[in-house]
Amino acid sequence: MDSEFSSNRHATPPQESTVPTRHPELCFPDGNLAVVAGKHYFIVHRGILSRHSEVLEQCIEELDTDNTPRLEGLIALILDDQAEDFTYFLRALCGRLSYDSAAEGFVVMSAILRLSTKYEVSLLRENTLRKMSAAWPTSLRMWDAREKAATGTNGVYEPRAIMPHPLLVINLAREVGAYDILPSAFYDLSRCLPSRLMDGFVDPDGVEHHLSDDDVGKVLRGKEHCSRYFSTFIVTELEGRGPSTTCLHRNEVQPSVKRTCQMAFESVTFELIRDVNGMISNRHHDPLFTIADSIVMQTRGTQPGTENKAAHRACEACRLEYLAVVQAAREAFWRQLPAWFEVHVRNWG
Repeated sequence: MDSEFSSNRHATPPQESTVPTRHPELCFPDGNLAVVAGKHYFIVHRGILSRHSEVLEQCIEELDTDNTPRLEGLIALILDDQAEDFTYFLRALCGRLSYDSAAEGFVVMSAILRLSTKYEVSLLRENTLRKMSAAWPTSLRMWDAREKAATGTNGVYEPRAIMPHPLLVINLAREVGAYDILPSAFYDLSRCLPSRLMDGFVDPDGVEHHLSDDDVGKVLRGKEHCSRYFSTFIVTELEGRGPSTTCLHRNEVQPSVKRTCQMAFESVTFELIRDVNGMISNRHHDPLFTIADSIVMQTRGTQPGTENKAAHRACEACRLEYLAVVQAAREAFWRQLPAWFEVHVRNWG
């Protein structure tokens, strides 16, 4: 390494006394620019960086070739990014990185999203947001697919096994202006107990993360809207629900048989009010799931180790009529999430 770099006065204070080392992978033999980020420097092609980012292009053009430090004989561009973040970003630019929206890939995606936003690499930013939208979607259909993937074969909901904590996602979305993913992340977080919102989240490295007071307020107010919608759904669509006009039991003479479907909906109402589904499947405070589960209660069989919640089952005609109600209610619920959590989203639902 050239000795000139040790006297560099342009580095940020934390890096001032640290001599960067050559990155073991991202140093190309025909590179013509040294980029310093944190504890590493990278030998790259200035033309590639300039082609992808006008911001980086301007930074390169503004370098003073006479007074700028050099590394391995190459002019050095000093950035204030962390070495690990810039590694992920550079790999993505070079097509050497594969990542997904799994929880373990969130560190990679968040680094790429921050730097692609900072350096205005629009295509990389859009691709990263598209991958994130699989876990934090704008459509109900994609949300249902994500929820199914987070449910184990035993029926227990375990989202943190495949997705990062929503608090991390909310803070990242705020940082990079990715507002489209906020409503689903807010809804995800609203399913936590209020105490969890106040306590924040401690990541595997022991770092504490917290929401801003403003976002805590948005989550709590949105949670209240969700609860009111669910209560209204029970009152208007389930309490006292009568059989369909095409009910298969409508011509029965025996009163207990004739009232089979009505008793079935009364049973569902009772189960929703006492929230047995949440206790069994780990889905408390989740109206979208619970409304959908109210139709599933009528079709699934008895599960080992649990009580049969469908002591009475509605006929097919009544179930189909109620299914249409459930689908419409869930769509309406989803459409209102941005307003409930006070987020403006251009394309939602």
